[in-house]
Amino acid sequence: MSLLDLSHELLVHILSYLDYEDLQVCRRLNHAMNKLIQSSIVLQYSMQLQLFGYEDNPSCPLVIADKLRLLRQQEIAWSRLDFDKETSIRIPFNPSSIYDLTDGVLLLGESLSGIQSGADTVRWTRLSRLISHEDGPPPSRLWEKIDVGAHIIDVGLSVEEHDLIVVATDRETDNNDTKFELRLIQLSTGLNHPLAAKPSIALAEIEAPPQAVAGHCSVCIEIVGDLLGFLFHYPAGFTRPPAMFEVYNWKTGQCLEIRGLDCPCYSTFTFLSPNTIALPNCAENTIELCRIESTTIDTPPKQLQTSCVLQLPSLGRGHSIAQVTCRSEPKMTNTTRNAPAFRSSEPFHLKPEDAVVIFNVMTHDSQGFHECLTLIVHTAALLRILDTQTACPIPASAAEVVPPPPLPPLIPQSEASGLPAPPPAEPLADPPTSGAPRIPWAQWGPKICRWLEASFGASRWITTTCGQRYVTVEEDPMDDDSMRSTIVVYDFNPRNVRRLAAQHRKRRRCLRGYRHGDLLGPGSDLLLGPGHAGAVAMGLGAGIGAGADVDGSAARMDHVSLIPFTDPATRVIGQIQCEPTELMAGYAMQYRIFDEPVRTSLPFAQLSSFKTYAYGAVLLDRNMVIGVKLNDADDIKELVVHAIRRGT
Repeated sequence: MSLLDLSHELLVHILSYLDYEDLQVCRRLNHAMNKLIQSSIVLQYSMQLQLFGYEDNPSCPLVIADKLRLLRQQEIAWSRLDFDKETSIRIPFNPSSIYDLTDGVLLLGESLSGIQSGADTVRWTRLSRLISHEDGPPPSRLWEKIDVGAHIIDVGLSVEEHDLIVVATDRETDNNDTKFELRLIQLSTGLNHPLAAKPSIALAEIEAPPQAVAGHCSVCIEIVGDLLGFLFHYPAGFTRPPAMFEVYNWKTGQCLEIRGLDCPCYSTFTFLSPNTIALPNCAENTIELCRIESTTIDTPPKQLQTSCVLQLPSLGRGHSIAQVTCRSEPKMTNTTRNAPAFRSSEPFHLKPEDAVVIFNVMTHDSQGFHECLTLIVHTAALLRILDTQTACPIPASAAEVVPPPPLPPLIPQSEASGLPAPPPAEPLADPPTSGAPRIPWAQWGPKICRWLEASFGASRWITTTCGQRYVTVEEDPMDDDSMRSTIVVYDFNPRNVRRLAAQHRKRRRCLRGYRHGDLLGPGSDLLLGPGHAGAVAMGLGAGIGAGADVDGSAARMDHVSLIPFTDPATRVIGQIQCEPTELMAGYAMQYRIFDEPVRTSLPFAQLSSFKTYAYGAVLLDRNMVIGVKLNDADDIKELVVHAIRRGT
């Protein structure tokens, strides 16, 4: 009995378990198999999800044919930066420096007391409500308010997964000391989270009033599954060590792993998977990959160990890293997005396993100049490196064992903030990184990463990536000394880049006079998709073809370095970069941040808007690019939402 003797329904069910590349191989077996895959809505939807980096949302009531149509229309719009009507949103309260953006929810801190750092309360809203508010309630009623009765240092969100906001606070005790806590609150109600056995997690308490330490502490918070990770920098000189990284099971309140950190080595972290974090080390110029091994309840917390150390390019003379911020969105998790108050009705979601992680690196030199760079790499690539090191550590001859540089001395408290200096403490033990393999940049980075130059203003906002896209602004000085900005979108989806490269090569050939049949050749349906016009597939005024599933042969990027293009309808200027580029190539070596030429190869497609805007930064969440207009104090005064046109 042949495989093709099975019923079409059974064959489709069997083939639905294959990934994109295997389905393309099956298409080449014979005409019958190719026709079956091309005519099956189920298989086409599965292939398009994989091609564009999404996963199906079974909670959405739409039929598969409608989901497939929306997915294709959405990706056509992304390829041309085809936005719906802009929606301007004036902030109806005094925002603070605290903000977050995830899962369609925008959160802003509110300042009532005039304290420059932190917030007194937090406000949040759904972006979908802001977009459709013209005929609805006044803007102030679109924002929900959460008041914890204490000064707020920062927050962390887990919206669709747990309906959870974790609020870091400092409050004054009866003895006029400052007590730091984490509050676990249900976002939709503003009350203690019902799944948290301990809705308040007590941290350190220091002998100084909150007014004296305001602005001298910071915290980075992330939640993935049942794990709550936070990196807390206490006011310098009051705790030893001065910073702590801790991992809790937030449902039980149990501390699982802990590590004391020396300032100013670490400033942030991000989860790469449910049990793996990336921890940039500013002093050593490295990224530490750490596995969270402990999940046992009712045992003492373990010391967080570094599993692998990835070295960044060597810094040039006089250069140092001042701060690194990082983010990956959405997060990989072992649980489902089942929070009833935020259950998504979207037909599909971005696939966390395909997401990129960004590292915004802020440097300074001995002359006082500051530069900002952004490093972009897929989370899966970093996890593969870690898995390789765990399964088969590289020999000593291949991995350089470089001793870490000495840490800078702690600044005396009287010099740092004017607070009374505490008694001296015992020195910290050696950090748990000595046994971890240290992989030189040249061995891990050039092929899987891409360095980009960034502006300082745009780099201070971290919610600029979602899935495999990254957004920023390119500042354009005007004749009247004002500043306008171009929205720039980078797409690091390798399948999408190959598809776009093939499409625009064929489009250029078409414009040079090749016949349509010769242009497409065998397998032209891979570009056109069943039932779509050739002009649409070729991007002649309509962007990318709706059935754009380029096969391996058509998608090769051989002999391609840079492919520039312009969309005739939206006038978006784009380029596809498939070859290595050198960071800061226009600078003399003595002015570069790194002391060696740094070339990176991660392919990308870059799209720049034709229109310019008065934005200080742009943010990204799902299918919305959000322009940020700032006041003279660099606080948010207005947001402008650009939603990708997706049809109905």
